Amino acid sequence: MSNKGPARKFSCAGLSQKNKLQNMIISSGSNTIYRNAEAVLWRQIENIAKQIQEERTSITEPGLLDGKAGIVLLFSYLSKLFPEKNYSDITAGFLDELSNSVSNDELGYDMSTGVAGIAFVFQHLRNIGVLDKSDDLNLSEMDEFINLGIDHDLKTGNWDPLHGIVGLGIYFLERNKETGEKKYLEKIVDYLSQMRTEFGEHKVWITPGYGKYSNDNYNFGMAHGMPGILSFLAQVHARGIKKQETEEMISSCLPFLLQYEYAEDEYCFPNSVEVNPGGNDQKPGSRLAWCYGDLCMANTLIHCGNSLQKSDWKRKGIELALKTTRRSFESSGCMDAPFCHGTTGLVHQYNNFYHLTGNEVFKYAAENWLSITLEKYYKPGEGVGGYLF
Repeated sequence: MSNKGPARKFSCAGLSQKNKLQNMIISSGSNTIYRNAEAVLWRQIENIAKQIQEERTSITEPGLLDGKAGIVLLFSYLSKLFPEKNYSDITAGFLDELSNSVSNDELGYDMSTGVAGIAFVFQHLRNIGVLDKSDDLNLSEMDEFINLGIDHDLKTGNWDPLHGIVGLGIYFLERNKETGEKKYLEKIVDYLSQMRTEFGEHKVWITPGYGKYSNDNYNFGMAHGMPGILSFLAQVHARGIKKQETEEMISSCLPFLLQYEYAEDEYCFPNSVEVNPGGNDQKPGSRLAWCYGDLCMANTLIHCGNSLQKSDWKRKGIELALKTTRRSFESSGCMDAPFCHGTTGLVHQYNNFYHLTGNEVFKYAAENWLSITLEKYYKPGEGVGGYLF
């Protein structure tokens, strides 16, 4: 169990037969990019997939962050990219194992390791056409259990985007694409509003201190901070849900974060700022990553700018993202390859910025970080498929 909140088992009758699952997998041959990609990348992908498949008996956790749910996502997308291979069969097998975990294990409710993350995978696969929407996955029953988690997170003040109430909101955003259900998202917005603290003319979310490791702080990260909350609220606003409330919450908080921008430094925003700094004027550093750093603020500005039709926010987000492309490898803070805090996350983000803007600088940045990934972090014969993390 990932937390001390409610725990439950579920019946997933719709995922009980492997042959039935195999028939639900849709191969998308027209979308394959296999023949146009560099052979070295595809060999690495195949090696990673092969090793995961070979070591599947050692994978016991069911969660999205650390277990079978995340692996199901991987093989589902591989089955669409490579319809000529057997990834559909592997996906079906992992889905079968995941359904057994949901039915037989007592699981917490959170997104990262619990039911919300597993339900997110089920719903996402329905939304992209990998699973048949007519199949019974007991998602409505899971909704009600996750709803208990919303109440528990309010009581504990857990708004965390990865492990708390915002993570549950990410699931309900995915669920909303099929059902149009708004009540859970409305509830989360109301609760997030209650969890704010007034600071002058702003209302913000404070990250509580953790023992001797940190004091109460304003967190600037996507994974655990206010940018993650604002990006979620922007998506809710874009769905036409609680538009007045979400606009007020975004408009109150985002300017608070922007006032901490550094004018001349190589990086623009801190990772966090202590609520009571105690006279310490030292500027905290920032990394390049998905989880923390200037790209968090760039993405948030773009998300909020698009949703609230604030062209100045969107423009500032793009300018901030462009500035990050000038940072060297040595100053980036990247020490490995993972999506969360490593080089592949940078490849993904710069590729997104390129498709958003058409600016070739972002294309070159994505290619540069891909080269760095291959040159510095690919270790054949080590880790999983050559990657240690």
